[in-house]
Amino acid sequence: MENLEKTARQEITKLEKQIELLVDRIVDTDSPTAIEAYEKRIAKFEKDKLIMAEKLSNRDRIRRPYDEMFEHALQFLANPWKLWGSNRLEDKKTVLKLAFQERLPYHRETGFRTPKTTIPFKVLAGLNIGKCEMVRPGGFEPPTFAFVVQRSIQLS
Repeated sequence: MENLEKTARQEITKLEKQIELLVDRIVDTDSPTAIEAYEKRIAKFEKDKLIMAEKLSNRDRIRRPYDEMFEHALQFLANPWKLWGSNRLEDKKTVLKLAFQERLPYHRETGFRTPKTTIPFKVLAGLNIGKCEMVRPGGFEPPTFAFVVQRSIQLS
């Protein structure tokens, strides 16, 4: 791991030196074609330098298996309230970022407005799971014969 970091840092230093050399050449030349070619090479070196810097910053991140990360995402989608109920401010900020596309709209007189949700919540809202109705007083199961007879007797 240290070897990779050392190599990346050396590569960044090398790219910075090449960029400096090209800038010096741009200052010394009068040819618009040469200046344009130098600028393109500088842009490429800057891009490579950014990639190396990003690799250095990402090396400390913990790599988790895809299955574990997918399971975490599904747990969040199943119940975002669990993460929101945490005492940590970072968890609450994470919920806001995962649930809403932008900051929650607020109006002084009327309060919070309808927010724009992120794609996973839009997909879940668009699923046609069936009618959402209240359960009748008798419950989900159809009434039994004895229940029907007792009702008939009481009504007559």
